[in-house]
Amino acid sequence: MDTQAWIAAQAPRWFGGAAELDATYEGFYAQVYRMRLPDGRLRTVKCFRQQGMAAREALSLKRLRLNSPSQVAVPELIAIELDASMQTLVQTWVDGVPSGEVAHEYAGPLGEAIVDVLLHWHAQAGDAFEDQQGGRHVDFASCYHADLTRLSAWLAGADGFSDATRARILATGELAPALIAPLAGEAPVFIHDDCHAWNFLADPVSGHLTGVIDPAQARYSHRELDLFHLPDAAPQLDLLNRYLAQSPCAPGWPQRRWLFSLWDDVKHAMLVGWRDEAWFERKLGEFDAALAPGMSG
Repeated sequence: MDTQAWIAAQAPRWFGGAAELDATYEGFYAQVYRMRLPDGRLRTVKCFRQQGMAAREALSLKRLRLNSPSQVAVPELIAIELDASMQTLVQTWVDGVPSGEVAHEYAGPLGEAIVDVLLHWHAQAGDAFEDQQGGRHVDFASCYHADLTRLSAWLAGADGFSDATRARILATGELAPALIAPLAGEAPVFIHDDCHAWNFLADPVSGHLTGVIDPAQARYSHRELDLFHLPDAAPQLDLLNRYLAQSPCAPGWPQRRWLFSLWDDVKHAMLVGWRDEAWFERKLGEFDAALAPGMSG
């Protein structure tokens, strides 16, 4: 049975009746199906390509709903399927379009509204730093070291990387302790973990922020793990500069931005088999350029 037929067969159990396929979207980690119920309501069915990701996102959604402002919609989990063949989340649909698609005349107010959400998240303090495997740490340095150790071990033996690129990426990890040292003493806060502009939705007519979707691994960690995503899309929103104007980072942020971005891409490569040598070389160039003036910039 193909995926769409399987979804149709499950619809009565999930929704209490039949549902029509309204649209499909190709995501990085999942195939997404928008379903329309007979009364016109929309639902989201996300079918993940890797084991474990549906359960991870279900937990992230629960935490995101608990830590987000009440006026910002977050998908609500309807059902989760964790059998071997179908790792699936069924969710409510959040109205709106990706914020980068909203008319430029709304960019200023919308950018500020998104930053307000980030500041709200980053005001929610945790009692430990959580790494990507769920481990808990008393400080960010040990937390990030745990993630780097796992990713470095994988990268050292992974195919699809030239020896030169692999060596350059691994070398950035050796600089991580010095780059992270200025963050000592900062508290763990709630992070979305993939908060680029496309994961914030807005009303295309009014430009008002409507919701936030697709947390990668929402947890308590360091806020800078959210910040490096902000310039990745919709430059007209100017999210990173708007955020830093209200809440500056410790010295060394320009270098940490590219360190975090590089190793986030290593994580993607590990999880989905994605390879792009030119992409990594560009990121390495950005890291080297940021590092050149000195590690305190």
